Amino acid sequence: MRIYPIKPLALHERVHNFDSNRPLNVLTFTGNFSMAEAHSWLVMCVSQIPERCPQEESVTFNFRSTFNGGTIFQASYSKGKAVYQSDNLSTTVILRDVISKIVTMRQLKVHISCDVSNESVSHTLRLIHPKMEYQTNLLKKLELAKGSRHELEATFEDVSYLSPELKEILKSYDQLHEDVNLKSIYFDRVLGIITDLYIDKYKVMDKMSNIKPANFSCCCTKIIV
Repeated sequence: MRIYPIKPLALHERVHNFDSNRPLNVLTFTGNFSMAEAHSWLVMCVSQIPERCPQEESVTFNFRSTFNGGTIFQASYSKGKAVYQSDNLSTTVILRDVISKIVTMRQLKVHISCDVSNESVSHTLRLIHPKMEYQTNLLKKLELAKGSRHELEATFEDVSYLSPELKEILKSYDQLHEDVNLKSIYFDRVLGIITDLYIDKYKVMDKMSNIKPANFSCCCTKIIV
């Protein structure tokens, strides 16, 4: 039996194009490391790239998230320099944390710099929004269906007074209930992405100590709605 580790950025697929017009966070590593070492860092983070280091002087790989609405990141590296660009701040933080840990363990002398785009967080939330909107509408429809069923018990199942939209929602009550149950884990993951994004924003800004739990919950609610 073979064991395949789940990599930190496993939900990314390789793509050919990279949209440099998006608001990008730029993470840069410079120092006394080989291109093979830089390649091994990326192998630790993502799938779909060869474990053997390419023989070129410099290499660029592009990736797109398959889950969060399509955020992207690009890894470009050569001997002594590795640059990672992403429109998702959480992706940037993951790369920084994973690679920093590897560099520390191997006692490499590396300089790390990170140029953060203030617009990238709102950009990422806009990409995620359709998924949140879909789930919210699904929950609203289920609540309407539950309310309509309760009303029917009082009116002896007379649906003549209901609008066509409510009749359709009521008709699909069982399917709505099933969809909500099936999507609950998916919905929790999306909420997790938003929460992580918020935490990463303040982690980078070094303001985590100033955040009160009540304020955190309030901000998360505002983002979700």
